[in-house]
Amino acid sequence: MAHSSAQKDRIVVIGLDSADPDLIRLWASRGQLPFINSLLQSGSWARLMSTRGLFSDSPWPTFNTGVPPSKHGFYNFQAIQSGTTDIVRVGEHCSRFLPFWWLLRDAGKRVAVFDVPKTKPIPGIDGIQVSGWGEEYPLIEQSSLPVPLVEELTARFGQYPRPKELFDPTLKHEIKARDTLLANIERKLKAIEFLQGQDDWDLFITVFAEAHSIGHHFYHHHDPHHWGHDAERAAVMGQALPSTYVELDNALKHLLDGRLDNTTVFLVSVHGITTNYSGSYLMPAVLEKLGYQVPPASSGDQAGGKSFSAQIKDLLIPNALRSYINEKFVPQSHHDAMFSQQFNNSIDWQKTTAFSLPTEHFQGFLRINLQGREPYGVVPPDAYDELCQKLCADLEQLVNPDTGNRAVKQAIRVVDIYQGDRLYDLPDVVIQWAEDGLIHRLQHPQFGTVSGHDIIRKAQHSEDGFVIAAGPHIRPGADVAGASTMDLAPTLLYLLGQPVPEVLDGRVLLEFIDDNWQRDRPVQWSGQSPVIPEEVKL
Repeated sequence: MAHSSAQKDRIVVIGLDSADPDLIRLWASRGQLPFINSLLQSGSWARLMSTRGLFSDSPWPTFNTGVPPSKHGFYNFQAIQSGTTDIVRVGEHCSRFLPFWWLLRDAGKRVAVFDVPKTKPIPGIDGIQVSGWGEEYPLIEQSSLPVPLVEELTARFGQYPRPKELFDPTLKHEIKARDTLLANIERKLKAIEFLQGQDDWDLFITVFAEAHSIGHHFYHHHDPHHWGHDAERAAVMGQALPSTYVELDNALKHLLDGRLDNTTVFLVSVHGITTNYSGSYLMPAVLEKLGYQVPPASSGDQAGGKSFSAQIKDLLIPNALRSYINEKFVPQSHHDAMFSQQFNNSIDWQKTTAFSLPTEHFQGFLRINLQGREPYGVVPPDAYDELCQKLCADLEQLVNPDTGNRAVKQAIRVVDIYQGDRLYDLPDVVIQWAEDGLIHRLQHPQFGTVSGHDIIRKAQHSEDGFVIAAGPHIRPGADVAGASTMDLAPTLLYLLGQPVPEVLDGRVLLEFIDDNWQRDRPVQWSGQSPVIPEEVKL
């Protein structure tokens, strides 16, 4: 039964996962996104500094919690397990902080949370929560509170299909993937409408995943300067990306048109989309050549740098059959265990001072084999800073022979950017690659050239996101500079009339909020903590 509350201040937050701020502004100004343009005209806009381009998997956990990766601890879907050398698949349960809506549990607020990435339902919240139904890449199985709700969504609207991202797809596959992803927008829209109708929500928060998926699949068809651009294929598929943004604009109009008199709307993307140039797959070989990462003396093929996937390819099984067996019959847990075993067996831990961590084809992640932190640590704590500096200096000498330019835009010590209780769960050094050419080889004055033949994803996430705010209590045309993804949790809590925990790193974006609201409701800070308590079992 819906609650009647004619005077309540409703907030709707809609995420457009990986919608690019530059494309949004461009296509809105050209009239291709008329509803988003109307929000820009009646409300306010800010670019959001995400997580500084360091950890492409961390912006949603940062939005959810209002704290940086060095506090919530999530940076990549694969990470080294604390106190071991094992690589494990991580998820929302690895975050030390709960999402900000958990703080509404005793506030008399009715809350609906639908498909926000890197989260799962939390007991005790007054409302509904659904995770993993229509996310781009869910880390958990579909789940909900109340429990039957996610099954009801599937019964009403069908399964949410996720086309597999292929590195060299046929045109037929691309057309099918495009059509499926565009149809998913309509499927998601209907599911959102259904959930919105279940109550008069104080906070309704949901995320459309389709711009994320389309971006990875088809960004190279949109950008004629992309290294993977093919003019003939782009003539057929070049509109896939802008068509997705147009359909999302139509969906937003359907959901929000006429509601801005009594609903404050936040339209959010926590990062954008751009060309991927990563050379991270070459980092184990580079670190070996530089003497940081040492392979086992009797590693056989592994000493040559063969990955687990490369070893599998040596088996006398046809590619198509092997792929079918792996996908249909081999559980993910087995793949993960084999990957971790191969990673462990490829390094002589007693002689290695720094090693390369798994990455999703984007930034390079490096970790110091530190005494007291790693189980076989060899680097004394008092040598940590000096080794990090030397490692960064060595990496910044790498050259891409195909361009003649530096291959590394910057090697960044994470400790120079972030502080927090989970700092040492993160990589110690992150490599941001130069953006002027695909990397097939890397050259260094100390060892010459290394090369490889890995196939990388064509698009990665750009550093900035955006927020558009409109509706009651929002100051039109506000000039908001220096905003961060971490600022949204404090801002939303403030607009919901709640105190803001001092432990959050973000600020309330008061530039967005009109003078009357600020005068009547000054910001209140509190000592409450969204750190996961013992009684909450995720």
